[in-house]
Amino acid sequence: MKVLLYSLLSILILSCKTDTQNTVIETTVDEKSSNTITKSEIQNLKYNDYGLSNDAQNALKDWQKYQELNTQMEYLKTADLSFLKSDISLITTFINDFRTEIPKAVSTNEVYARITALETKMLKINSLLLLDNISKKEQLEGLKEMFIAFSNLNLQINKKLEFEANNISKPE
Repeated sequence: MKVLLYSLLSILILSCKTDTQNTVIETTVDEKSSNTITKSEIQNLKYNDYGLSNDAQNALKDWQKYQELNTQMEYLKTADLSFLKSDISLITTFINDFRTEIPKAVSTNEVYARITALETKMLKINSLLLLDNISKKEQLEGLKEMFIAFSNLNLQINKKLEFEANNISKPE
């Protein structure tokens, strides 16, 4: 009788233990899925998205790294965050190549300042996306900041080329 009682008690304890483990695992999976950024959440971000003017598109058509960055930004808008979740050395290498290959037509201090701002925001969102304890709200805010930095880079390039096209003569 005692053997039967101990056996039943052991089975009861073991079965309770596995139920608790399953609950913890299910909760963790639910938390991770609720922390995933969706395409609709990214599309709901409000900011001024400046594109390149026709003159700027012509001036930058041979700048391969800009074209790659523009493509990555389009992927990010569809919630494909793989570029930003990659190793930090890949992002820094990309930005360094981006800086060194800049065309002379848009190589100004103002454009370099916008590239530095973009780099800062890219590194920030990389760290926000890789850490598990960062809320989705903070991650979305970081994405928004990066989109704004890219938009400001486009705006600065447009302004630079527009200013050159105006050919304002200075008084003597």
